[in-house]
Amino acid sequence: QIDRLDRLSQVALEQHRQLLDRRRDEGRVRHCHGDLHLGNVVLLEGEPTPFDCLEFDPGLATIDVIYDLAFLVMDLLHRGLRPHAQRALQGWLEISEDDEAMALLPLCLATRAAVRAKVSGLQGEADEARHYLDLAVAMFDTTAPLLVALGGVSGTGKTTVARGLAPDLGRPPGAVILRSDVIRKRLFGVAPEEKLGAEAYQPEVSQRVFRRMAERAARLLSSGQAVIADGVFGDAWQRELMEAAADGKGAAFAGLWLEAPEAVLADRIAQRRNDASDATAAVLRDQLRAIDRTQITWTGVDASGDPRATLAAARGSLRTGG
Repeated sequence: QIDRLDRLSQVALEQHRQLLDRRRDEGRVRHCHGDLHLGNVVLLEGEPTPFDCLEFDPGLATIDVIYDLAFLVMDLLHRGLRPHAQRALQGWLEISEDDEAMALLPLCLATRAAVRAKVSGLQGEADEARHYLDLAVAMFDTTAPLLVALGGVSGTGKTTVARGLAPDLGRPPGAVILRSDVIRKRLFGVAPEEKLGAEAYQPEVSQRVFRRMAERAARLLSSGQAVIADGVFGDAWQRELMEAAADGKGAAFAGLWLEAPEAVLADRIAQRRNDASDATAAVLRDQLRAIDRTQITWTGVDASGDPRATLAAARGSLRTGG
């Protein structure tokens, strides 16, 4: 198993040598924490807070930022907390948009797991060492990338479904979620929860938003990471962009269209708090009038029930090839 890990790691290192060097030249190698496993994170006044960074050798702590994050993600995976690992990676990507780093993620996760395997072995914890070693090898999983697009008018629960599906799709720690609402807010340089005016929803802005989503999806798929695209996708050209992004990278594609009665949707929108969506009941009515359901070929998903039922229906559609 050690020999296998060594071979896989050497192949990955050679494959990404130029990318690693370029990222260093572009400033992605920095003085980081260096030892960011869960034993060095404490819940302090309700906030996860890193401590005990690698201080005795600044050179060892001067690393690619994705290698720093990989320790935390790997340790969450080791503890069987894959949804938490996916959310940690997701949060970092929403801030950094460092999509090209995903090509390095398997190597970084495997190396971090190998470090813990060695430490556990030196401490006489043989079972723990083997567990970390098996995890290290598993990080080179070659699962083919998949793009799942979740469409539907506001209030159908697309984001909740995306978060439920993400940890189980693709290689560890799961799919990266690209949400049109979040991308739009970043284009305007505001926090996801900050409201935007009507000018942010003009057709030319939406063109930029969905083209940005397609570009990021293609880049992530190229790295081997699964992707979930979350947006209304009311216009045919938006749906076609996502399908083309998958096709251009030889990735599998599944389009799901979430549906529920207008009264249910309006009630959900009214109850939203601290969400990236700016949709109102009036926006919902406009969407329902504008979208021609007969032109949508994506698989319909009943989103009228509670979130668990909708998530189960979406999973069922993916299993049956929807």
